[in-house]
Amino acid sequence: MSLGDATLRFLDEHALGRPRILAAVSGGVDSVALLLTLHDLGIDVVAGHVNHHLRGEESNEDEQFVRVLCANVGVELLVADGSLPPELIREHGIEGAARELRYARLQEMRERAGAQYIATAHQQNDQAETVLMRRMTGSGLAGLRGIHPVRADGVIRPLLDVPREEIEEFVRAQRIQPRFDSSNDDTRFLRNMVRRITRFVDVADLARSAKEARAAWAEAERRLDEVDDAEASPVATVFRTLPDDRALREALIVRHIRRLDPSSRDLTAVDVSRIVDGLECIKRMSVTKRLELVRRDNVVVLRHQEGGLPARPLTFELPLNPNVPTHIEPIAATVNLRPVTDDSIGTRERQRFQLPLDADPTFIVRNRRPGDRFQPLGLPFDKKLKDFFIDRKIAAETRDHIPLILWNGTVVSVAGVEISEQFRITSAAGQRYEVWVEHEDQ
Repeated sequence: MSLGDATLRFLDEHALGRPRILAAVSGGVDSVALLLTLHDLGIDVVAGHVNHHLRGEESNEDEQFVRVLCANVGVELLVADGSLPPELIREHGIEGAARELRYARLQEMRERAGAQYIATAHQQNDQAETVLMRRMTGSGLAGLRGIHPVRADGVIRPLLDVPREEIEEFVRAQRIQPRFDSSNDDTRFLRNMVRRITRFVDVADLARSAKEARAAWAEAERRLDEVDDAEASPVATVFRTLPDDRALREALIVRHIRRLDPSSRDLTAVDVSRIVDGLECIKRMSVTKRLELVRRDNVVVLRHQEGGLPARPLTFELPLNPNVPTHIEPIAATVNLRPVTDDSIGTRERQRFQLPLDADPTFIVRNRRPGDRFQPLGLPFDKKLKDFFIDRKIAAETRDHIPLILWNGTVVSVAGVEISEQFRITSAAGQRYEVWVEHEDQ
């Protein structure tokens, strides 16, 4: 199957249509193939390049290569500075920091370009390497799902089922010499070591196991919802009961660890087993760098180490009318809403959205409630709001302070973060609004 056929099948399998796409282009062979394939298919594509400046002149030459490539192909290119702040490196390491910042910059470029999705060039060998790495580090079922073909934040991987050899052959046929990242030869990085190992394994079989893990995880999530009666707040989880089944107990603990500490990537199956083994006898147990488990009156509480037992949740709910600033005392902020007439898409800080032409402009501004759902920009379905917050890596302690704009009972905007796909600005006739938040400390 050609790269074009594989890409079209991917778009159809995931019901993505033929959207405007921002392609992440590093200059390497995979991203070059992705860009050329999308362009050849007639997809409305914009290229995005993030220069981390980690390899000196090599990084600048990568950027120049991408500029020339896009000019020759006739594709619009957006370039962003990806210099890494020292504090981000301290928290995540160089690879993790680069990944965090790269996706943040790509999301900004996606908004500027008015694209629905960000396409990255992860392919079948990348998937196999990821699964093998997760197995080596003792990951559970969640980790074995590997690289997700469609992420909740609008990132898609159209070439995920295509072997590396086919991609390299495609680029050779174009008579293009892509860039090579010299750091890929540095065996101090785990992935580079694993890449050498995968030469001797069945890559397609390893990649296929990720699909099987995702299917199993979906069923596990359904069962977990049935037994999860924990009292969850932004700073803690109180487990009123825990399931007798050990596998469900482990999965429930992991769910709430991820909720309270989304950065806990290094949690292994051995760690989870240790935690569950100690649940019956603990007084206090460190879980991650940020979290601990404590037992009070035979109730198990997962909490931030610097915090106490959960405080009463912050709540607010007020009517929001166009051209009438609404002050929210609990968060010391004012929400502004005004009608607009042009069709620009706005920014993260000053969001714009669209209602049907004859819609009643009655809005509510409030913070999150249990069961809230939201359809992220570019996603064809809605999801739990708490999962959206986790995907966007929004700190747990700030989530109750974020205003939600609702119309007709539906979340239109997570203020300062994202508007809903259902209400994005389109060419169709409708009522358009701009919303922004002013904080008193700004």
